[in-house]
Amino acid sequence: MKKLIKPTEPIIGKSLDKIESFIHTHPKVNFLFGAIFGAFDGLLRSTKETTRTQPFIRNNYDVKRFMGAVLVALVIGWVLPATYFFGWQCVVSKLLVSFIIGVFVVDVFWAIIAREDHISEGGFVSCLLIPAILPPQSPLWLVGLGAALAIIFRNVLGGVGNNLVNPALFSRLFLTICFPSLLVTGYQMPFVGMPDLHSFRYGLDAVTHATPLTAFKTNGEVTSYLSLIFGTSGGSLGETCRLALILSGLWLIKIRVVNWRIPVSYLGCVLILSVFFSLILGKAVAPPLFQLLSGGLILGAFFMATDPITTTYNQAAKWIYGAGCGFITVLIRDFTTLPEGVMYSILLMNLLAIPIQSLMVKIKYRI
Repeated sequence: MKKLIKPTEPIIGKSLDKIESFIHTHPKVNFLFGAIFGAFDGLLRSTKETTRTQPFIRNNYDVKRFMGAVLVALVIGWVLPATYFFGWQCVVSKLLVSFIIGVFVVDVFWAIIAREDHISEGGFVSCLLIPAILPPQSPLWLVGLGAALAIIFRNVLGGVGNNLVNPALFSRLFLTICFPSLLVTGYQMPFVGMPDLHSFRYGLDAVTHATPLTAFKTNGEVTSYLSLIFGTSGGSLGETCRLALILSGLWLIKIRVVNWRIPVSYLGCVLILSVFFSLILGKAVAPPLFQLLSGGLILGAFFMATDPITTTYNQAAKWIYGAGCGFITVLIRDFTTLPEGVMYSILLMNLLAIPIQSLMVKIKYRI
């Protein structure tokens, strides 16, 4: 007779359970380190929480896997290209400051004060987005301040799931209002090619340059489309290589982390309105393809406008939400003195998401 061998629990799992038991049985240790352990445990293992009441929905995506997929897409979409184009010193230093200040200082401190036993994975996504939407020459203290503001804003409103608007974009708006000069003059041309030994030791020589949208507003200059696609033009740290962002965004759509209706309606509205205004106003407005490939439109359409917390959940409402983002973006770009409108459009539509959702539900169910 064959002896049945009971599968044993992995050593890592047993070790984590012992640490968790020790922390929870010592109130002082739990007060100081409970939130930190909960954060790492949440990243390594799935949640033990399951629903006890109806409705019961079977889905292999929990918050950890959902946020993990977004983190992977962001790393592929902007971290790796930015490291190549702007140098590893620039990217790594900003990421370290953003994560240390935002997650391991502000979020953990908040959890300790609020007596929470864990911190959410959403903080990692917000802190990964903060350097992406800032100029490459942004000082480290500005990155740290932006990360702190994003986490504080999210937690003040009740934590993940209660955000009124996108925390990273709210932080960017606050920094734009308080430090406008740093958000306008910190752009540089990408350093194309791997850094050499000299740049590892002394850093890269930064040459400031206007962003493509600013250059068009100033003198009507239209940047090469290939430069916009592959990332050799200026812009925020995470928006330059549109090809990588598009591929990462399509992967999120394929695994159903991102609803395709929002980026399609957002980008489609920008394209249609750009064609319409170009036919009427000619060269006074930016060409349609140039508008699609410039600024933070691709980053915003795939990674920010699709935030499931601040957008609509009704499928029809998603079309209206995305089209509204595109409409406001084109209006700001073409008819105001501001070169870019993605941040403002998404924040405004975040505020309108609940009314739009309510209206669509009333129309559908004839309330």
